[in-house]
Amino acid sequence: MSYDESASSTYKKTDQRAAIQFGSGALMGHFVTDDLRLGSCDGSKSSGQIHIKNQKFGNVEKQKTIFRGNNFEAIIGMAYPELAEAGVTPVFDEMMNQKLLKSNVFAFYFTNKNQEAAGMKSDMTFGYYDKQKFKGDITWHNVDYKYMFGVKLDDVKVGGKSLDMCSGKSCLITFDSGTSLMSFPTWGAQKLIENKLPTANNIVPCQSHSQFGDMALVINGKDYNLSNEEWMFPSQEL
Repeated sequence: MSYDESASSTYKKTDQRAAIQFGSGALMGHFVTDDLRLGSCDGSKSSGQIHIKNQKFGNVEKQKTIFRGNNFEAIIGMAYPELAEAGVTPVFDEMMNQKLLKSNVFAFYFTNKNQEAAGMKSDMTFGYYDKQKFKGDITWHNVDYKYMFGVKLDDVKVGGKSLDMCSGKSCLITFDSGTSLMSFPTWGAQKLIENKLPTANNIVPCQSHSQFGDMALVINGKDYNLSNEEWMFPSQEL
């Protein structure tokens, strides 16, 4: 369901233009203010509904490429206010400012294809994280770059071998829920190439992509492992 300002009694249009360019499309329109609800459309039936008053957001009037059609209802940025447009408070910050959450956290839970086939679904929670979705303890890390969520990166390992990625430099890794691809700066991609690992621009002969092994992102001394299938595309015949 798309946003229909004519159906809202709290809608207010502003003169501020809205435009944003993504890697796979672009959106244009004007900023408006309106009450925003997350959860069930019927507030009387949803005790967990979040009601944000006078939220300022961009109302899309034109869109290009992947945003055409009915595949998107809204795009909500979850980064810090420093990344927002002038005079706009991000949705999560408005939740905190209006004291709408039990705890000022949000969490993502991502499923893979096998889990989806078994009926499990990805989700996002505000104000808590679902302890039924994981085992063990959570390790917390400081956010050193409060623009996006930039966290100190110590190294990258592939197949258990250190790539010496951050030797002599201060590295950050940013967690971005808005993309399905992993990217490295030029010098980071060069480290992969030097270790005979494939990149988008560097083809490496192999019998199977699985021979390269898993990848570990070392953050504050802790390894976070990505299986081979999670960090690589399947090998292709040339």
